[in-house]
Amino acid sequence: MSLENVFYISQSVAAVAVIASLLYLAQQVRQAERVQRATMQQGRADRTSASSLAVASPQLARVFEKGIAGDPDMTREEFTQWMVICRALFLSGEDSFLQHEAGMLSDAAFDSYVAGVKFYMSRPGMRAAWKLSAGQFGSSFRDFGNAMMEQTPISKEADAYGRWRELLASEAAVEK
Repeated sequence: MSLENVFYISQSVAAVAVIASLLYLAQQVRQAERVQRATMQQGRADRTSASSLAVASPQLARVFEKGIAGDPDMTREEFTQWMVICRALFLSGEDSFLQHEAGMLSDAAFDSYVAGVKFYMSRPGMRAAWKLSAGQFGSSFRDFGNAMMEQTPISKEADAYGRWRELLASEAAVEK
């Protein structure tokens, strides 16, 4: 075997090694992207769960119910609590919106977020809170929030508790 043949063989082996390295690197990049998306989704779920549990406290649950229903008998203190709750919800929503715009939040996760927006925007108190708060956000999220409000009529079944009781009675009747 000549020195020239050894050179060509070593060059071929080096080329194969480079290709294998690039394929491995591409696989690692894809895996890192999947892990990053999963971590972001987990963070989004944790943030939403934590805020939901905080609002479930007795005092804030009453404020939330009054606020979302648009109860005109809210005190100033309750109104302030309601608007802070809404600010947290809207900031969380803006984060989901911006992550989706940047391609970091999947369409499925964003669709879930949009369904929640439509559910809450069907309530008069949330709509009023958005109108008061919309100016605090960037134009793209503000446009999104305004569009969601335009697309979502006020619910005729605004009493979720009453509706839940009807569904519960319906389920109990099926069991018999």
